[in-house]
Amino acid sequence: MNRTARQTIDTIAYRNEDAAIAVMRAAERTGDEMLKQQLFNVIHNLNQDAADLRRLRDFLPFDDRKSA
Repeated sequence: MNRTARQTIDTIAYRNEDAAIAVMRAAERTGDEMLKQQLFNVIHNLNQDAADLRRLRDFLPFDDRKSA
């Protein structure tokens, strides 16, 4: 896997985590308990996906050969 693909995976994982923080802030402001629980589920999924992406990146072979 080349460096660009690995960086893309890292960027997607970071954006998922960033989105989870934004959703967490919104969840904390709502008084609707059902909506809050749904948002917490979204937060969990975003963070889990970010962790899964990073694990995937770590397991994929790294090919940093320069092409001519």
